[in-house]
Amino acid sequence: MKITKILLPLGLTVAVAVSITFSALIWTNPAQYEHNRQRSSNAQTTEINARPQRDVFLPTQVVSTDANGNQELLNNRKINLTTELREALSKWKLGRLTRVSGVTHAKYMGYLQQKDSLLLSYASPVDVKTFNTVFGSKLSRTSTQFSRIMVSLGDQPALYLLDDRKQTVYKVRVRQPDVSALRKILKENLFRINVKMQWLNDTAMAYVTSRVTVPSYSYLVNQQSSDYFTTRLLNNGESTNVTAKKNKDNTIYSDGTSRQLTIYNKLGMALFEDYSALQTSLSFGQQLTTSYKAVKSVGIPMENLRYYGYSPSKRTMIYRSFVEGFPIFNQSNYGAARIQLLSQGVRRYNFSLYSLQVPVPNDKRSVTLPGTQAVIDQLSSAGYSKKKISSIQLGYQWATSSASDKVVDLTPTWYVYYNGSWKNYTQLLK
Repeated sequence: MKITKILLPLGLTVAVAVSITFSALIWTNPAQYEHNRQRSSNAQTTEINARPQRDVFLPTQVVSTDANGNQELLNNRKINLTTELREALSKWKLGRLTRVSGVTHAKYMGYLQQKDSLLLSYASPVDVKTFNTVFGSKLSRTSTQFSRIMVSLGDQPALYLLDDRKQTVYKVRVRQPDVSALRKILKENLFRINVKMQWLNDTAMAYVTSRVTVPSYSYLVNQQSSDYFTTRLLNNGESTNVTAKKNKDNTIYSDGTSRQLTIYNKLGMALFEDYSALQTSLSFGQQLTTSYKAVKSVGIPMENLRYYGYSPSKRTMIYRSFVEGFPIFNQSNYGAARIQLLSQGVRRYNFSLYSLQVPVPNDKRSVTLPGTQAVIDQLSSAGYSKKKISSIQLGYQWATSSASDKVVDLTPTWYVYYNGSWKNYTQLLK
């Protein structure tokens, strides 16, 4: 135990020292660095843009229900579980999509708690066109929206698309379904949390039924330079004259016509505003695709990025970074990126300047958290209205490490979507 306590801080120190050494080389020989950066800029852009839409729009939660009705929230820390499941489901031959009639609230909950099944959920709605992109299928009714995929694994395998908002169910015709690959994945050494699908106000949620212990992590972080973003968003490969105005809390860059980039270095955030977009009305599916292209154009790392939120009234899409299967909520005030596509042709992109690089050793212990109902009870006792709770999610809190400003600590906690925004439940209780 003593050796471990010595080695973990030592490993962190070495990792930080290596990072600082590379930074020092850059500072002492900027010309060489600038030459290398220009030479590798195309490769860097290609790497960032290489993460396809089918990966960014994978489901964010997997719940398995056994033959007895017991439900587990699943995650694979070594391999992306949803990618594995996607590859298995992509081999299914899917046919006609039809709406199931006569679905009451009780019947809808029956689909969520179906015995011997797999439930793949999204944090916010997507459409069938997105499903086709992710799973390589050709379903019709591409504008139909849903938030969950339920796969029945029993004697008569079936696939359903579920929409919590209207409690609507769509059945997808399946020819020659093969559940063996899915069952093999479910037998892997997975991280399992006992849950039960229950209804909370306007949506269903995987209630964690008892206390759960989740590991903490530490990562080296990278901060992209202002030049990097001005080149991508303002110069756009052209010899545009960019002006800069330094203020107390920010620096504003402008191309002098229709585009402006504001960098908030202390907050680690940026705001890009573009007033040159065409004033066209975009469908929901077009908004999803356009927001994904916007994230690519910004140039933030997309390796761990996932679609996580949609506000129809604000025409806004949220993207979050994920670590070990769980979302990071306070990477910035809006997660990793917030894309706003206003009807007047204005586009606003809020995004984080920081991104995770590699994990480093830490001396942080795993955190034991109460179950979902216990969290709701604590909030109710503290005077918060249960009616204003839209969702409760297990996620990571991003905080600069006390050991180095080049390292962030990711601590697991509950996040509550209360009265229109995500809040750490411990901060609410304080």
